[in-house]
Amino acid sequence: MDIDDLLTELVESLDREVELLLVLRYRLTVLGALATADQGTSIVTGVREVEQAFEALRLEELARAAVTVLVTGLCELDDAVRLDELATHVEPGWRDLLLERRRTLIESVNSIQHLAESVHETMGRRAALAEEALTFLRSDGTSNYGRTARRGGVLVDGVL
Repeated sequence: MDIDDLLTELVESLDREVELLLVLRYRLTVLGALATADQGTSIVTGVREVEQAFEALRLEELARAAVTVLVTGLCELDDAVRLDELATHVEPGWRDLLLERRRTLIESVNSIQHLAESVHETMGRRAALAEEALTFLRSDGTSNYGRTARRGGVLVDGVL
């Protein structure tokens, strides 16, 4: 394979990564919506779909790394070279493509990081609410608001 064939394969791999990042972003959006809508039974499926999207992305990153090693070998560069550094050692047309894909990857990853933080916060709030509910149910069945004492044998509000 010559350098052009390998660079074509590298750009195609980068394109697949961008597509898989979009899938991961979508799956995280769905998971966040499920958490917000309190759809507990569907959250398990949503988490599994996020894991599957992440695994597909990891596999594509490995494929890209293998192609990158071949390209860096032909360019006589270190195997751990960054994409922008690699771009400086190829023809201008390839350089533009590689830099564009790098920019797109960075933007996609940043977007996903922000979304993941938001989903994490949402899930954390839901977990805290669930824990409060479980604490209430594990107690003697009385609420911790208002009066909790019994008066004259009459049950007060908040008792199950």
